[in-house]
Amino acid sequence: MREAATKRVKLSERLNAFVASEAPIRTLAQTWSKKAKLAIDEANSLSLEQVTIDLKRLPPKLDGFKIIHLSDIHHSPFTGLKHIERVVKVANRLKPDLFLLTGDYVSHDREFIGPVAAALGKLKAKHGIYACLGNHDHWTDAELVTHLFRGEGINMLVNEGLRFEARGASFWLAGVDDYMVGKTDVRAALRGSFPDEMKLLLAHNPVIFREAARSQVDLTLSGHTHGGQIKLRDDEKRILPQRKLKAGLHTRRGSQVYITRGIGTVVVPIRYHCPPEISLLELRTA
Repeated sequence: MREAATKRVKLSERLNAFVASEAPIRTLAQTWSKKAKLAIDEANSLSLEQVTIDLKRLPPKLDGFKIIHLSDIHHSPFTGLKHIERVVKVANRLKPDLFLLTGDYVSHDREFIGPVAAALGKLKAKHGIYACLGNHDHWTDAELVTHLFRGEGINMLVNEGLRFEARGASFWLAGVDDYMVGKTDVRAALRGSFPDEMKLLLAHNPVIFREAARSQVDLTLSGHTHGGQIKLRDDEKRILPQRKLKAGLHTRRGSQVYITRGIGTVVVPIRYHCPPEISLLELRTA
């Protein structure tokens, strides 16, 4: 009994000595330091997502039409111009037929609007660039964003649409204003479209997907979520609550939405298990 008690005392002493030392704190600090570096590095990385989207009402002449979808650029001290220019360079190399942008080009400061407008104005596609506004654009200066983007040849669609023509065929291309500031008007964006023609809608916030589906929009492109930006996992189980529509391709009542993880960051300049995304979407006639 005395020997067993002695062993317990010695084990207890060793545990107490370990806890009292700096070893646990040092180990924890090293672990989180490595993760922090990885998260910062990931925020400045790029991931290409190639997605094929089948659309029943896509005109056969537009089968194989390629779109690059970019969103949530968030030009700010967190997301520098060098990173954005690299995105533009990589995207141009992919030679899409069309560029579509879905909002949040800046975070909060007006001084970042001009440079990001100039950078995105260098995107080159045969059929141009179309865009819509996001909540951060409104929180900064939506009027200035719209003015400067249009000055760079970017067609900003604000609750409006047009009949987009290419390869001797057409579909309705529209963009809505932002949902979080209460300015979304899907009906206005679709005004002028034919009931039976394919409809593609730009909407920063994917929360409007239900309404888009009810309005028989074939494809909605959105951002806003950043794909979660930081994904913490424990034994492959996510420990943060998830949005139902966070990233990727989703279907509802024959309507589809593609949500990109976006390019920039907000709140903290990091991404974890959620890299910035250039989305290359190939439209196919189902």
